[in-house]
Amino acid sequence: MRVLAFLLAVVILMLLSLAIKAEVDFRYRRIEEEDNIDIHLRAFRGLWHLQYQIPTLQLEWEKGPQLEFEEVAKGKGGERQATTKARFRYFRKGYLIRLWLNIPRLLRYLNRVRIRFYRGIHCKSIKWRIEIGYKDAAQTAIAAGTFWTMLGFALSRLYNQVTVEVPCPELVVVPQFKKQGFLCDLQCIFDLRIGHIIFVGLMVLRTFKRGIRG
Repeated sequence: MRVLAFLLAVVILMLLSLAIKAEVDFRYRRIEEEDNIDIHLRAFRGLWHLQYQIPTLQLEWEKGPQLEFEEVAKGKGGERQATTKARFRYFRKGYLIRLWLNIPRLLRYLNRVRIRFYRGIHCKSIKWRIEIGYKDAAQTAIAAGTFWTMLGFALSRLYNQVTVEVPCPELVVVPQFKKQGFLCDLQCIFDLRIGHIIFVGLMVLRTFKRGIRG
């Protein structure tokens, strides 16, 4: 009976996750040499709220890249904040050899997973602002035109990959002729179902297990 009750609870939880929508508010800001990433996750009409702040990416080559981020969770019980550091270790030689031999097949599988994942994403808002300035006014103008081309290409790729429900994206490129510097501020809001994320994550794990085993 306990096993049946557990399986029934798992099935009910999976069915509920398929119906629950999550909102992802992603914002990337780069000012000069400083990068900041803010990720807000919301569900249950704002009752569940999770926030990740990634101020810097620290690289220590003798230990492996380290990513430090702050987590802020909000709920009925109040607000909870924590700082977490994640260390990415280097892989062993045998693992890399097995992975290298199966890269073509892994790429085919991952491409299928990517297409399926993008189908379930709905983009609700796009705001992208870039400010660029050099000493030479001609270089500033050329750089501004180049960034307009880059924004157009990135937007076309986004329209081809996900379902964009934004009638008029806010794209701005400001050439700064009086001062030097660079600023990039990108903010996108996406809607997707939690069950879709779980399903795609399981597919990715299954793909890597198959690829490593050969």
